Amino acid sequence: MAGTSLHHSTDPIPCTNGEHNGHEHALPSSDIGTCCWDDDGIPVVDFDVLVNGAADQRAQAIRDLGRACEGWGFFMVINHGVSEELKEAMMETCKELFSLPEEEKAEHQEAGPMDPIRIGTGFFSVVDGIRYWRDYLKMFAHPELHCPSKPAKLRDVAAEYSEKTRDLLLQLAKAISESLGLDGGRISEAMDLDSCFQILVANHYPPCTGGPDGVGMGLPAHSDHGLLTLLFQNGVDGLQIEHGGRWRLATPLPGAFFVIAGDQLEIVSNGRYKGVLHRAVVGGERARMSMVSMISPCLDTVVEPVPELVAPDGQGLEFRGVRYRDYMEHQQSNKLNGKAALDIARVQRDNTRA
Repeated sequence: MAGTSLHHSTDPIPCTNGEHNGHEHALPSSDIGTCCWDDDGIPVVDFDVLVNGAADQRAQAIRDLGRACEGWGFFMVINHGVSEELKEAMMETCKELFSLPEEEKAEHQEAGPMDPIRIGTGFFSVVDGIRYWRDYLKMFAHPELHCPSKPAKLRDVAAEYSEKTRDLLLQLAKAISESLGLDGGRISEAMDLDSCFQILVANHYPPCTGGPDGVGMGLPAHSDHGLLTLLFQNGVDGLQIEHGGRWRLATPLPGAFFVIAGDQLEIVSNGRYKGVLHRAVVGGERARMSMVSMISPCLDTVVEPVPELVAPDGQGLEFRGVRYRDYMEHQQSNKLNGKAALDIARVQRDNTRA
């Protein structure tokens, strides 16, 4: 699939009004072993092989996973064990929430970035300066689940969904640790993932034709503040990732999740694995919805590169330690600007000296 230039003059702009001419791409069939690339070049990881494969299969899958994290910061995961019924229930229940009267959502609308339940538009309109073409629900899910009181069934569905996706993401974190040449539990230990912080996000992008060529911006380019993000959508495309200096539309295989590497993986790996820039575009006759489950370090963990990935004399150290709570609050309280949030953790070098 041809990409879109990262600096193309017709990048989508915030949409203002109109109906939407959405399209659903044909999903390719797959017969996948340990890991491969789909028709668009996006890596595909078979989770069942990662956890249950024979030793040689699993070793190859770990190597392939490492290449996906290093070269893309993004991949699809199949055979993950999260049922389609549970995914559909989560999507439908959140859709019901978005359709509630405004007064029934008012308690959580425009809450602060560190409030455990937040319903709103755009990213964070106080600092956005604009309301992007997006409605959202954000709720803290672990170590304690916070959930709106309506719809009544949301709490039970969200509790099961958060547990299933958290287990999946923690298993992926172990495999990623191994792909770095570390013990499987090393990243978990460094980030205190036994007490991980987890957020669930439901995104609703209404129909829109107000931008150039009928395409608008649902969410601008950014990297995620957490460790790993799991995402699925309602069959309407719109997620774009930056790869090789170009924007690529990501179309999932049937039943697959997208996995997005976040800033904390970039920090803990000392820059070997990078959080991927991504954005959401809208356009067409159908609304798009996506569901996000993100795991992150314990809020009070100071995240820094693991020593095993840094030279003994400290040469090549890319990041200093930053408490995750402070990092998250910084990123969530400022206008989204690519990967600028990482600058608070990046080691600044004096390039004026010879």
